[in-house]
Amino acid sequence: MISALHLSRVRLRTLRGEALASIAPLLIPDDKTKHAGHAHRVLWLLFQDIPDAKRDFLWRDEGNGRYIILSARAPSDPKGLFEIESKPFAAELDVGDQLAFSLRANPVVASKAARKPELLGTKSRGQKVDIVMHALKDVPKGARGSMRDEIATKTGIQWLTYQGEKSGFKLTAPPLVDGYAQVPVERRRGRPAGFSVLNFAGRIEITDPGAFLAKLPLGFGSAKAFGNGLMLIRRA
Repeated sequence: MISALHLSRVRLRTLRGEALASIAPLLIPDDKTKHAGHAHRVLWLLFQDIPDAKRDFLWRDEGNGRYIILSARAPSDPKGLFEIESKPFAAELDVGDQLAFSLRANPVVASKAARKPELLGTKSRGQKVDIVMHALKDVPKGARGSMRDEIATKTGIQWLTYQGEKSGFKLTAPPLVDGYAQVPVERRRGRPAGFSVLNFAGRIEITDPGAFLAKLPLGFGSAKAFGNGLMLIRRA
């Protein structure tokens, strides 16, 4: 059982006549490549009750200023900038339970070949790299475009299967894997940054309830600060 977690649906009040209508384009830019970076900053407004606290929430962008958040603390909105629906999250699961799930993740793998120069020759695990691009490097350049979706599906399923082995669940059937994209992130200085995303949907069976429930609030994959890693579940 998970204690002291909150599952929330929130919406920025950016519609005509609402508190943030006049600055809506700044908060939710028309350029979709900027959404993750802006939302990353905006959603911190809901968790300012503890100064200098580390991020203890996962979130997912549902579009049009709407977000789903799983957090250790209930979101707080003293200035009335959001519309919030929040409830305690305390799932009780047993071995063999079947769940439908949805996950948007930044799946990565450690590659020794991509290690930073100063780590060459050491026993470090390697630098984290995009699983799709890592697999495509062995494909002739001329064929990469036509094979990208196939490789994204294959490597995505392999990655999620491995996540399940570590986190108390297994896939009951091949999941739907789509939406592969590279998402740039604005930086105030230095070279541009970014991450990749894959969307997963399907069904899983719980093999270790304790491990699964402990993993849920930590999230799956990398780039969790930018809206990745939150697995949404319901009874199948």
